[in-house]
Amino acid sequence: MTPQESLLYREARTLIDWTPEEIRTVRVLRRLHPGESQQELPSILSEVGERVARFFDDLPNLTCTEEVRSGPCPLGGDSCGVTFHDKFRYLVLPHGQDGAALMTEYRTDMKGRPVDYQNLPNVPILTYGFATAPLQHYNPLNRTASRFRYFGRQLVDKKETDVVGFAEIPGAYGGPTVYSLKNRDVALLVQGLTWIDATTYEILRIQTWMMAARPDVGLQAQTTLVDYGAVHLPEVATTLRLPTTVSVTTVMLDVLARPHQFRNVHRYSDFKLFRVESRIGPAPEK
Repeated sequence: MTPQESLLYREARTLIDWTPEEIRTVRVLRRLHPGESQQELPSILSEVGERVARFFDDLPNLTCTEEVRSGPCPLGGDSCGVTFHDKFRYLVLPHGQDGAALMTEYRTDMKGRPVDYQNLPNVPILTYGFATAPLQHYNPLNRTASRFRYFGRQLVDKKETDVVGFAEIPGAYGGPTVYSLKNRDVALLVQGLTWIDATTYEILRIQTWMMAARPDVGLQAQTTLVDYGAVHLPEVATTLRLPTTVSVTTVMLDVLARPHQFRNVHRYSDFKLFRVESRIGPAPEK
């Protein structure tokens, strides 16, 4: 992160500092029953962290079907068009480094061939990497890289949830969201809200958004909403909480600095173990 980027994010006001009046204006928190204190936060983070760490320990190599719909939206609106619709094979491959849980996520076409991103029609950005990345904020190995706040209780799909917010600390988080340009990658610090099952401490939903606009790279805003569901695989003893739907809304600036909004909706299904098959045979004759 450059000194200019670090200063930009350090000056950004985050949800950690929201007043009660500001919280009441947040649409996704309109039915929130506010918490009276932060007393419950340490135990919630401990319980959630234990489950997230176990999730990454148990996570095998996975593949699934990813359906993507993308199209423009009116600024501030929800009625988006669909100009791109396709299916892909999506892979999640965990690997460890110095005790940390690292994930590689990428997609191929349905025949396993690399995706030619430069020639995809009618889609400005084909977003990826949201299957496991948002959960990393609650991994005990990363907990000191964000600030957290307890907001209270709220019903999600008829389940009582604890709502916890987080904001990445500039320079502290080792796995920031990356916006890739042709000649460089730009780190985007994010903050977000998490809905946690109040009984099981499983994460049901995470919404994140950029901590600061980046007009220097033509990116005004980006909001991500991830819904998680229970996935049962016959070969895995534990139930995995994996993303079912990811919605990414992006506001980009054109060359005249005019904002344009579009949305990618990713739906994941048919999760399976990913295995690489190989055969051993005689070497070819020269």
